[in-house]
Amino acid sequence: MSVGRLLLVIVLIAFACPRIVKAQSDASSQASIQQEVLKVEAERDEAMQKADMAVLNRIYADNVVIVNTRGLSLTKAQRLGDFQSGDLKFLSFDQGDYSFHIYGDNVILNGRANSVVQFHGKVNRIPRKFTLTYIKLNGEWRLVAQNETLIDQPQ
Repeated sequence: MSVGRLLLVIVLIAFACPRIVKAQSDASSQASIQQEVLKVEAERDEAMQKADMAVLNRIYADNVVIVNTRGLSLTKAQRLGDFQSGDLKFLSFDQGDYSFHIYGDNVILNGRANSVVQFHGKVNRIPRKFTLTYIKLNGEWRLVAQNETLIDQPQ
């Protein structure tokens, strides 16, 4: 191998190594963020089933925007009020099929819910897709947006 080719190989390795290390670091960081958000999401799931107001109050950001399957926009106070009054109850709980889109301290979490929900006296058994947006505020993940839509069921 000529000296010129050897230098070219050394230069290429010098440029490639930091990028490989950064890519590995980014993948590790993204996996860590996914685990952090899934932990908060598991806390929220449990709190919704138990109507645990303290946990829900902590996880929902003060200015959270929630759009339910009926297209209604709800504030944090309205959503917490529904849990507290019993107007929103989970008769069964099943949620999963998560996918993540991570942008620094912003996470968009998509998933599927097969839970049976009673909302203001009406029972909903239709599966739903949802999109949740979590943002890390003051070192803690907060839910800032939630949108749900019914999955069309064949007749």
